[in-house]
Amino acid sequence: MKYKKTISFILKISIVALALFFLFEQLNSNSSFKKFDLDNIFLMLKENYLVLVLVIFLMFLNWFIEALKWRFLISKIEKISIKRSIRAVFSGITISSFTPNRIGEYGGRVFCLNHADRIQGILITVIGSMAQLIITIILGLIAILLLPNLMPSYDLFLTELEFSYPIILFVVILLSTLLIMLFLNTSIFTVLLSKFKFLNRFSKYSNVFSFYNSSELLEVLLYSAGRYMIFTAQFFILLNLFSVEVSYINSMILTSTMLFVISIIPTIAITEIGIRGSVALYLFTLVSNNSIGILSATLCLWIINLVIPALIGILFIFTLRFFRT
Repeated sequence: MKYKKTISFILKISIVALALFFLFEQLNSNSSFKKFDLDNIFLMLKENYLVLVLVIFLMFLNWFIEALKWRFLISKIEKISIKRSIRAVFSGITISSFTPNRIGEYGGRVFCLNHADRIQGILITVIGSMAQLIITIILGLIAILLLPNLMPSYDLFLTELEFSYPIILFVVILLSTLLIMLFLNTSIFTVLLSKFKFLNRFSKYSNVFSFYNSSELLEVLLYSAGRYMIFTAQFFILLNLFSVEVSYINSMILTSTMLFVISIIPTIAITEIGIRGSVALYLFTLVSNNSIGILSATLCLWIINLVIPALIGILFIFTLRFFRT
């Protein structure tokens, strides 16, 4: 018993140390921040502190919705309070900050469960992540279809794709429909996996995909769509704060394209700022020459939506239960 407590304490200290190390390295990396005008950022935020408060409020609302979504999903194997779900979400953010493609988020959450099977918990968390990814993919594909409208050579582009554009549109609609239908019928995966006899010993885990009916999975998609709308609203607000003149519709098109691109690039969450900055700059310069404003908005959103939650999550790391008695 004593050695378990010792190992658990060492693991918690290691997680905190790694999270702080990655945060410190990123925030002090001249290569990451040399493009940002930090003095101007601080001045703008000071003069528009109410806008900053609004964006931070939206960050908490965003993660609160995620906590509601995870609590709803995980209730199939263990009933938890919204307080514990929030704690699990922020703990997951901290661990995901130094793991590739945020895979640490899954482990960070399930260690908040008291009785439920943790592998089932991870698979359930994956279902929630898949819902978010599907929203990102579908809206991203739609945005890419609309992106040529913002290009200077739009007429030439349209002429070259005059015949293929309807085909591309059909493919996007078909793919989006298939993704939604497949997600709303995840029990298909249980049926497919049951066909392989050597996987029968793992039926306890494959059955997770049959825990939810279509209406419940639709609710999960709606939670994910709500989070998506909050994120895009945050970025739009910050872009306007830093004098990037862009309409909400155009901002949605460009932000959705950016999120789609980022979602398919393997990375470590806490080091995403370099990728986010480059992608955002490339896309938003289609509508604005204010590159400093674009990068400033990107940096602020990254700090508010990732760095601050990761720091908050550190407070909950010591409540995780790696071992059960």
